[in-house]
Amino acid sequence: MTEKLLLEILNELKAQNAHSNELWSAQDIARYVRLSTSSVQSRVICRKDFPRAVRIPTDNGLGGRRWYASEVREWIRRNREPLSK
Repeated sequence: MTEKLLLEILNELKAQNAHSNELWSAQDIARYVRLSTSSVQSRVICRKDFPRAVRIPTDNGLGGRRWYASEVREWIRRNREPLSK
């Protein structure tokens, strides 16, 4: 029983680590937080405390902005409402 639980925890940690370098678009972020893409663009990713975007270089300049999913998730955790008294 304990061994099975430890294996499940290990597999979950491996899955989380595999996604740590995943890049999200504004549309991906919108899907995650269940807001419209326009709301995310105008009210979320423009905040000074939001993680910095990554721009992928292309032959024509810079591509669209992307964000590390792990950083976005951490930002969301930091912005939880405090416990009520």
